[in-house]
Amino acid sequence: MFRRLRIQFILVATVAVIIMLISVIGVLNASKYAVSEKRINKILDLLSDNNGVLPKEETIEKILGKKTNSDNIYQYRYFSVQVDSSDKVITMNTEHIANLSDTDVVFYVKKILSGGKTYGNFTTTDGQKLAYKLNFDEVDESKLIVVLDITRYSEDRDDLIETSVFIFFSNLIFFIVIFIIFSGKVMMPFMENYRNQRAFITNASHELKTPIAIISANNELAEMLTGENEWTQSTKEQIQRLTELINRLVVLARFEEQTSVAAVNINFSDIVEKSSKSFKSLAIKGGKNFESDVQKDIYISGDQSAIYELVNILIDNANKYCDEGGIIGVRMLQQGLTFKKAKLVVYNTYKEGRNTDYSKFFERFYREDKSHNSSISGYGVGLSIARNIINRHKGKIHVSYKNNIIYFNIYFNMVANANNDGNRTTDKESK
Repeated sequence: MFRRLRIQFILVATVAVIIMLISVIGVLNASKYAVSEKRINKILDLLSDNNGVLPKEETIEKILGKKTNSDNIYQYRYFSVQVDSSDKVITMNTEHIANLSDTDVVFYVKKILSGGKTYGNFTTTDGQKLAYKLNFDEVDESKLIVVLDITRYSEDRDDLIETSVFIFFSNLIFFIVIFIIFSGKVMMPFMENYRNQRAFITNASHELKTPIAIISANNELAEMLTGENEWTQSTKEQIQRLTELINRLVVLARFEEQTSVAAVNINFSDIVEKSSKSFKSLAIKGGKNFESDVQKDIYISGDQSAIYELVNILIDNANKYCDEGGIIGVRMLQQGLTFKKAKLVVYNTYKEGRNTDYSKFFERFYREDKSHNSSISGYGVGLSIARNIINRHKGKIHVSYKNNIIYFNIYFNMVANANNDGNRTTDKESK
């Protein structure tokens, strides 16, 4: 159990670190992208407002908001083209970009004009990244296209992404190693408390058996001397209840002490049928209806005595809490074709089950307020034992409620039946 809790702790902590790293790296890269896009737009605006060339240093410094000199200005590679209303080139300025010929410039200008967008970016055949802005002159219907080389900005963003990926995985591995190393120490107090609690239950159960035996003997002696009366009968009933509670606690402690299940292939269908038959007469005697539908020859891997205990607990719980004159039902079927599951459904009429937190049913000693009386026997540990058995057999349990009926749905992985002669037989398909 603690191994599973330790793994869960590592997984939760790892997920938290992943979310934190993604958030930080995401904000960092988004900020870098937004800043570079803002600068590109400002430079394109400067070119558009100054007829396709960059203005003086003072103007650039004022617009960009950073110290600028002639060397910084030369780092910007761009060209501009003006066309008339029929898209014929009027003027062309390519002196600030060296790797594109006039023919290339005309080709890309036509590509921009055919796109129909006033702003965008594209990549040349040589991998050069360019951003453009298209400006309209309403007087003579001419167009000014300014194009800026943004390869440096794109490379900076790509470098930041690569660095971010490296930081992400290196930090993730580092934190996972830290979690693995220190998870044992983090879980140590819980493990110690759990061991102490388990030892207390076991020791207390054994210690209580002696005084209970003495009380029982004294009660029997009193009956022999004075005869049976309501007081001795009440004492006998409470002794029996306390003995059953102690036995339940011992069973719970025994199941929790087991680190593994001695698994063999067992006929789950036979176990369910056997348990159902033993409770059917009890339910009918209590004025309730009992229905059963069990598919034959469904096999699972597990401890037969533990699985039988599980089924008994679930049907007994349904019988105890079923409404008067209600229905108790047991269904057993196969689900899935590729990944076959054995599904056990135990249900009962339970009008008070609406808007109930069903997860509390599996807590130790949990019983609803209306049940804290002698009208319904039980101690609130049965479903806790059931959940423990299911977890140790790597099964799942789900509680649902519909039309005044509460359903306990239990799922186990199915296995093929192994005959005594060693041959394997396949499970029967559900009809």
